[in-house]
Amino acid sequence: MDVPLNETGLRQAEMLVEKFKDISLEIVYTSPLIRARQTAEALHRAYHVPVIEDEQLRECFYGEAEGQFIEDLQEKYPDVYPYLTVPGVWDIRFPGGESKRETLERVLGELYRIARTAPETVIGISIHGGTMAALLNYFEYSFTEIQNVAVIELAFEKEFSVKGRLF
Repeated sequence: MDVPLNETGLRQAEMLVEKFKDISLEIVYTSPLIRARQTAEALHRAYHVPVIEDEQLRECFYGEAEGQFIEDLQEKYPDVYPYLTVPGVWDIRFPGGESKRETLERVLGELYRIARTAPETVIGISIHGGTMAALLNYFEYSFTEIQNVAVIELAFEKEFSVKGRLF
């Protein structure tokens, strides 16, 4: 579902600007979904960094679960929902949707492409909770939930590594 940020989300995006005050951000790549773009645009307004929309960074496609309330998903899909954030469970999916593995391969592949080809060295990526959960699972980063406008710092040499904590 491609819905814009509500008033709370817009305030949270502006709070993100504060998180980057001591980071020399050079560019932001963003999912094409409007809420990720609006979040990236807050950084653009504050730090005058370019924002590049990237289709490969879009949220996981949840198939029949798209647009449903979490409480409904917990009830309708007890064999899927509880495992979405569990490390090591990669092939779980809602009917007609994309698996965590497929999401991870798409997004991680794009992050590697960006890291290897972009001339910038301090790069922001504006993605969604589902894609971030898949990445955190891949990096075996322990978490219970991902707050809106959460930030994780990754370092890239030949491979990615988690440099800091989720904040």
